[in-house]
Amino acid sequence: MAGVLAILLVSAAPAAAQAHPNSFDGSCRLTGVLDFDQPLGMQPITTTFADSATGTCTGRLNGADVRDIPVVNVVSGTATASCAAGEAHTADTLIFARRWRIRIYTDSDFALTQGVAHTRGAVSGDSVEHVDLLPYADQALLEACSAGSLRRARYDLLARTITPLVG
Repeated sequence: MAGVLAILLVSAAPAAAQAHPNSFDGSCRLTGVLDFDQPLGMQPITTTFADSATGTCTGRLNGADVRDIPVVNVVSGTATASCAAGEAHTADTLIFARRWRIRIYTDSDFALTQGVAHTRGAVSGDSVEHVDLLPYADQALLEACSAGSLRRARYDLLARTITPLVG
């Protein structure tokens, strides 16, 4: 009898372990830093980069209301960019309260200190983002751009879902 019970428990474990993908519907405010593998200057180049942003989100996470829940966005991507303009494509993971993860894919366009982006959930959903580098544009950043040596750029991001991100 114990052997039959063990077989039933083992065969049920994979079904129980399968979880539904997480979802989020709402708005987020994050601050992050882009780290470019090749330095940017005034001429466009294609490079890879990493990014990590932290902030808070308010809305509905997995159907429950949340307010100012901590979130981290971990990003890797490619960009064809200069200090004047560019476009980027990334694969991101949003991590809410160090627990719930949502995979997303983002396409961004930048001009000088402003950017706009569109995000798709790995399963479904869409959001739009505004990226603002202006608060962190200083003389050192301008000099790095002129010298072709900009490796890092700090930014603020505002995001709003159009339909719930699921991933």
